[in-house]
Amino acid sequence: MRIVLLLGLIVLLSGCNSLGLTDSDPERVVARYATEASDFIEVDGARVHVQAEGEGPAVVLLHGVLASLHTWDDWADALREDYRVIRIDVPPFGLSEPLSDEWYDGEAMAAVLDAVLDHYRIDSAVFAGNSLGGYYAAYYAAKRPERVQALTLISPAGYPQPLPAPLRLGAMPVVGKSFELAMPRFTVRGALMRLYAEPERVDDRIVERYFLINRLPGQRSEAREVMRQMVALRDVEPEWVADIKQPTLLLWGEQDQWVKPELAQRWLADLAHGELIVYPDAGHVAMEEIPARTVADFRRFLADVTDAVAPETVP
Repeated sequence: MRIVLLLGLIVLLSGCNSLGLTDSDPERVVARYATEASDFIEVDGARVHVQAEGEGPAVVLLHGVLASLHTWDDWADALREDYRVIRIDVPPFGLSEPLSDEWYDGEAMAAVLDAVLDHYRIDSAVFAGNSLGGYYAAYYAAKRPERVQALTLISPAGYPQPLPAPLRLGAMPVVGKSFELAMPRFTVRGALMRLYAEPERVDDRIVERYFLINRLPGQRSEAREVMRQMVALRDVEPEWVADIKQPTLLLWGEQDQWVKPELAQRWLADLAHGELIVYPDAGHVAMEEIPARTVADFRRFLADVTDAVAPETVP
């Protein structure tokens, strides 16, 4: 009888884990996804996970909502031989801790970026960001022009638009609370498939990473806080975009269901020096879905702007 009960308990716990009813073990997740290149930098009482690799001009990579610095794995592999690649788990996501005041606007993230650059003694860098990370990178370029040499934005958030249903629902009290309580593996896979233009590109390795990291203790409640803030600010015009004078490359998946490609024209109209590349077979995370092509275009952009960056932009 005891054996039957034990087996039943094992099955129950296994089911709870598969349905995302239990938190991930922090030690195991950190052991799995942190590397020798990982640093945990304290910013206003919070530990921010950063991976720094390679030597050369600095390139800083910022991810979006519910993602982690691992979304840039293929880019980092392609760039580390020639560049100092700095990848940040944007708080409160990835292996980073929530910021102490739980406020995640552009100014809060600018303070994080200042701290990271100062930690590595980097005066200025090229920045690339996707989705919310693109918003943060662009805001930093506008507000800290001396620290941003050039900018690449991949389906960046920023201009008013109807927010995707998952973000709106996540911000709602009842539905959002259910997201905190359970995050089944099949839900994670389904969400990722909507991020990609070609769902078959979503493999088990990617699903497992998103599933485990986003089930860290407190992760989902903090993600909801970010979603609530995004909903509250969704109609605010980013007037500061006109202050971005650095060369800027926009990369957009034509099949992006989260940030519509039409918004690229808003960016181009307000940027001083903007260029757009649209990929017919990519969705919202083009750097993760078609890394070879996107990083090749990024490298070409870097080569083109090296001599074009204004002297006052590069200390």
